[in-house]
Amino acid sequence: MPIWRLQYPGVADMTVAVMGCVVNGPGESKLADVGISLPGTGEIPVCPVYVDGEKTVTLKGDQISESFQAIVLDYVQTRYGEGGAKRQELRPKVIALKVI
Repeated sequence: MPIWRLQYPGVADMTVAVMGCVVNGPGESKLADVGISLPGTGEIPVCPVYVDGEKTVTLKGDQISESFQAIVLDYVQTRYGEGGAKRQELRPKVIALKVI
């Protein structure tokens, strides 16, 4: 995170939910910027992923961790990178006044 704070202003306010419950996990994952609901012990490894409250993909198989990390990195780059929507929200509003 220390490097991301310099490169992606505002990223420290981002919320990531990694939930370990298929019952409450999806609902709580929706409340985060990026969230994943992991299966419990003995359950099939199927993990819904939510971005900004919307289910975007269901991860399966042996690459769940790597795939989720890629989703988080993409979110950070697109939302907090140069020209990103969340980065734009941080910029001070400039109001120009014309003196007559």
